Amino acid sequence: MPKNNTTPTYEQLINKAIRRLMLTITLLVSLITLLMVGTQQTINTTREARDLMSSLNQANIKDVPSFIQWNNTTTRNTKQPAFIRVTTKKATLTTATKTKRTIITTPSSKSFFTKQQTKLVGPLVYVRGFGFFLSYSEKDGHNTYQLWVSLRRLFNSLLILILLMLAVTCAALALGTWWAHRLALRLSDPTIKLLHATKYTSNNPDSDQPTLDVPASPREINDLGRAFNELLVTQNQRLQHERQFISDASHELRTPIAAIRGNLSLIKRRGDAHPEVIPESLQFIDEESLRMQHLIENLLHLSRADRAKLVLTDQDLSLLMLSLAEHYQPSIDQPLTLAIDPNIHVQGNAEMLQQIVVALLDNAHKYSPHDQPITLSLHQTDQAVELAVADHGEGIPDDQKQAVFQRFYRVDQSRSQAIEGSGLGLAIVQQLVTLNQANIKITDNQPSGSIFTVSWQL
Repeated sequence: MPKNNTTPTYEQLINKAIRRLMLTITLLVSLITLLMVGTQQTINTTREARDLMSSLNQANIKDVPSFIQWNNTTTRNTKQPAFIRVTTKKATLTTATKTKRTIITTPSSKSFFTKQQTKLVGPLVYVRGFGFFLSYSEKDGHNTYQLWVSLRRLFNSLLILILLMLAVTCAALALGTWWAHRLALRLSDPTIKLLHATKYTSNNPDSDQPTLDVPASPREINDLGRAFNELLVTQNQRLQHERQFISDASHELRTPIAAIRGNLSLIKRRGDAHPEVIPESLQFIDEESLRMQHLIENLLHLSRADRAKLVLTDQDLSLLMLSLAEHYQPSIDQPLTLAIDPNIHVQGNAEMLQQIVVALLDNAHKYSPHDQPITLSLHQTDQAVELAVADHGEGIPDDQKQAVFQRFYRVDQSRSQAIEGSGLGLAIVQQLVTLNQANIKITDNQPSGSIFTVSWQL
């Protein structure tokens, strides 16, 4: 499989997430800090400007000497540079709060007061060449008091704070990247080990795959490893069953083919000189070819059952079993005993239900003595509907009760040639039972024999 360089690694994903988290937290903290500091300093500056304006108003300046006296004696609370202009009947007076320099001038003589001022929001104005100011104006009789408080120092403080926070953000990102790198290495180490082990197991898909060494932590990787090991066990079992199936099918087909070819060879060699061998050989060829036909048909049935998907409908199982028993009894020499309760219904497929019962009856017929009865029973309990076929044959050992549902399995290998069959009947039955959402089990019959019970849970 080609390596996809665009697929992000653990480290890249974690690093990206950590950087995004650190950046988001830092920016939020920075914005909140800037907002709080800016708001507080703006409130303080506004309060200082209003106090200064109130002091001007209370001074009741009427002429130059009174303005000079106020300018020299008043306490300048504002920490920001400010410009003051007082217009009286006699003159216009200006001063700068940081220099305490009193200027007696006409309104248009100073540079600051001649610059264009743009009003923005509330008291905020922009003075070209000087920057942003808070502007206040009051009129008291014939006096007009005007105050401009610069915000340059406030903006400088905020700029320093922003630069400091940028530095903190960069440091946080660097720390987050380093921490994310270490975290990614620690988290990805068990995943990488599991990946290498997985690649090793997939090198030869035709052989049994060894289970992986599952890391104890983290839990997600542990669960993934355990799930993958379960998948490997299932795959190994499937491979084993397929190998066994191919081996058994080859063996079952090889025997009749060898017999057919042997009899054909016999006819070729001795047919002319001994024509009496021809009918016997043809009869043997016919029997063996019929055996091959049945084997192939069973294999097809098994393959279709593996892939089948059914829509189950309500079936009157009691009526179905009575009808089936009536038609089946003439084909066997054992007596067929019925114990069928009336009006029992299940969800299933009628054709497959008949196929299940016929296969179980055929199996009981082959392995039961000719003078012993076969019992077909149907009962309903509080928990389940149970359909059972009981015989009085030799029975099945406990350690082989599950094995008989495997393909080509025969309980008594020494009797495989004497008793007709390919070992596929019960494997087909189990598939059909599963498709009809039921279960099948084998129990011992008394005094001898086996009971095959198909049950539907209520």
